[in-house]
Amino acid sequence: MSKLKELIKSPHIHIALATGFSIIILAYFSKKILTEPLSYLQLALPPFIATIYESLFEKNKESKFLTTWYWVVAIVAATALVIVSSWK
Repeated sequence: MSKLKELIKSPHIHIALATGFSIIILAYFSKKILTEPLSYLQLALPPFIATIYESLFEKNKESKFLTTWYWVVAIVAATALVIVSSWK
């Protein structure tokens, strides 16, 4: 059980969950709600933010700028921005 708790506390898991949630929300909105499907570039924005986080985290793990909470909020905000910008 302690390995599971350690795994859940990992910042990589938090970023992966936020990114996965973002992809599912964007796919749903693109297919069911929006009048036109989202472009590949729009769909790639939140995962791109996650990729930037992962690359920066590997280089400098102790930076306050790399607090996981900030990046999860950035992924959610990018998801909302993509949806709002595509709404007609």
